[in-house]
Amino acid sequence: MSLEIESFVKNARVFCDWLESDQHDILVVRQTLLALLQGVPSLIATGSDCIDTDSVPRRGHDGWSVDVARLSDLPLQYYRVAFDPLSLKTELTVVGDVCDDLADIYGELWHGLQAYDSGATIYAVQHWHDSYRYHWGLHATGALSAIDAYLLSQNG
Repeated sequence: MSLEIESFVKNARVFCDWLESDQHDILVVRQTLLALLQGVPSLIATGSDCIDTDSVPRRGHDGWSVDVARLSDLPLQYYRVAFDPLSLKTELTVVGDVCDDLADIYGELWHGLQAYDSGATIYAVQHWHDSYRYHWGLHATGALSAIDAYLLSQNG
């Protein structure tokens, strides 16, 4: 694997360790999310692994609930999101949830790490890349936006 992918794996572990911990420093997760996003363009792998990737564990709803509960010490949770940021005609907004965002990111990164650690490195890289595009990338940018707004409100 490339140095860039190894760096992404390291940052994924840092993020997962952060979420699994008892204390959640918002500045640490902000920096880790930025590092993860920087690594996404390097998530390119071709071919396939010779192991059964269907057996790679995933976080189910029960795991997600535990993960959200772990984040109860965060100084913010809900934030406003434009439902469709490209639609200038509608003013529909929805409520985002930083705890949900971070738990969903964790689930995708954790699944990839399970695959990576079992030897399915190509599958892991492809999973992180693909799930970024349709799932955890949206959660990461939403969480970062909310965290930055929170930090700005605290520091003037």
